[in-house]
Amino acid sequence: MRKSEFIKHLEHLEEQDLREELLMLYDKLKEVREHYKIDLGSAKDRERVLLKAKKDIAGKYATKSYRRPRRPRIQKVNVLLKELEKKGLLDFEMIDIYLHNTECGVYLMKEYRFHSQVLYNTIIKSFNQALLMIQGEGNQADIEARCQMILDDIKDLPALFDFIIPEYIQTFDQGEYDH
Repeated sequence: MRKSEFIKHLEHLEEQDLREELLMLYDKLKEVREHYKIDLGSAKDRERVLLKAKKDIAGKYATKSYRRPRRPRIQKVNVLLKELEKKGLLDFEMIDIYLHNTECGVYLMKEYRFHSQVLYNTIIKSFNQALLMIQGEGNQADIEARCQMILDDIKDLPALFDFIIPEYIQTFDQGEYDH
């Protein structure tokens, strides 16, 4: 069914029928429940969703072996990020998620000396996505210290640092990186 047909169907329903339809969708579909949990839920509900998402993301980077670290499951992380975008999280919450993803990738790279182009790409993409959202959000001062910590961690990795620093400078209106 096309969206236009669905809209016509909704226009023919009365208010009580619409309520019943929404209740049926809420009962049947987990995605609808998740949407309303985030959209209408309390701050505590939103916090639970964020903590679960952060835990899931960190789990995709988890490894135990220093000798042969397990490859991070970047595709699964990307799926999680897309699902979170669809759920309707607020911009500052998505900024937090993107920076958390960046921090997890940098930690794996530094702690376990795991380097791959795929990991570099996901770090760059997540950090740049967070910076783009910061530009639109306007709460730059709250996040700048966290971004500087990430930059301090990767400043000795020119393959990564050189790709990230121009966006950082543009976002925070700095002539150059001051660390």
